[in-house]
Amino acid sequence: MNHLYDILASSLEYPGEDWNTRLDRCKQWLTIQEPDVAVQFIRFRRKVKDMSIEKLQELYTQTFDLNPVCTLDIGYHLFGENYKRGELLAKLRETEAPYELGQANQLPDHLPVLLRLLAKLEDEELRLALIGEILIPALGKMLEALSQTDNPYRDLIEVISNALKNEVPDAESASHEDAGDVPELYRISSKASAQ
Repeated sequence: MNHLYDILASSLEYPGEDWNTRLDRCKQWLTIQEPDVAVQFIRFRRKVKDMSIEKLQELYTQTFDLNPVCTLDIGYHLFGENYKRGELLAKLRETEAPYELGQANQLPDHLPVLLRLLAKLEDEELRLALIGEILIPALGKMLEALSQTDNPYRDLIEVISNALKNEVPDAESASHEDAGDVPELYRISSKASAQ
């Protein structure tokens, strides 16, 4: 399952000249390793297959960079610009420090960075907290914002959300009952870094 997150993270990166190659590799890997996820991913792939790189870049920017309700900075969906997001960013930076996740030019709560972190984290308690308390609730808000659109990225966010829910099936019912509370991740992260 861990390699799945690396694959999905690469499909969420800004489209460049290698975009079609990247997506074809994702599709191929998913078809073999995660056929249920592949079905949803193929829907996304079909919608963007004939778009020019310029159109894809424009769509990406409009979807994730110019639209705060769909930002890839996950902490924003949970806390906005609240000081608690700053706390989350500090703890995530601590957790991400030992790994090379492509986070040099991104905030620690950037979705592709977090997906790559999931692929490397060995602390299962920390992984499950990150999925259930941070990622699933934030992706739910993104999907809600995209639900009234025909934006192809809705399919990709849904693929990621469903993959995470498959790993932590009961997370949705227990996720963030009080969005103003600091997630469990803080305590776990602090404990992990003290070891």
